[in-house]
Amino acid sequence: MGQTTSRIPEHELEQLSIESGLSRSGILTLYNRFMSLATHRDKTTNEYFLVKADFESIQELKQNPLGDRIIDAFFADAEVLERKKVYFKDFVKVLSHFRPINKNKPHPWNSREAKLRFAFTMYDLNKSGTITKDEFQDILEMMIGKNVPIEQVKSIADRTMREADKDYDGFITFQEFCHAMDKTDIEQKMSFRFLT
Repeated sequence: MGQTTSRIPEHELEQLSIESGLSRSGILTLYNRFMSLATHRDKTTNEYFLVKADFESIQELKQNPLGDRIIDAFFADAEVLERKKVYFKDFVKVLSHFRPINKNKPHPWNSREAKLRFAFTMYDLNKSGTITKDEFQDILEMMIGKNVPIEQVKSIADRTMREADKDYDGFITFQEFCHAMDKTDIEQKMSFRFLT
């Protein structure tokens, strides 16, 4: 499928380790996965990159009910969205959200707020900066819809909106989302142990 013979330059490895907070071995693991998927090379920079179709061909994402939302997360950055290409640095930046938080070494790509913002974008389907009841219900249906009656899904969405929408305007803002997630251990729920 992708490339496997290329190596990441030492200076890039070091820079990404500093920027992402990931270990060199974690970055190399991600690099090997990226290169196994990469089928395109930029003619100007000579860098490999991924497009949406590359992500859509990943079997695990095809089977995941939130696969499309996960793919969209790689294209959430305005610059990435505009160029429609995910370079290795972009790939690392998105996946660094899933690194366990080191409270002794805070990192901007992997803070509690960064994890919450990432989670928020998964629910904000129309990228409006707010979550509507319909968006929340759509995500619930993707995750549990086939296992739970639609009326129960609607009830969960209604209750969540009542609890999270503090100003009762019909939208959950990022601040309201953060408040609703106060007691959630987002640091643990959004962590992969191999990304250290």
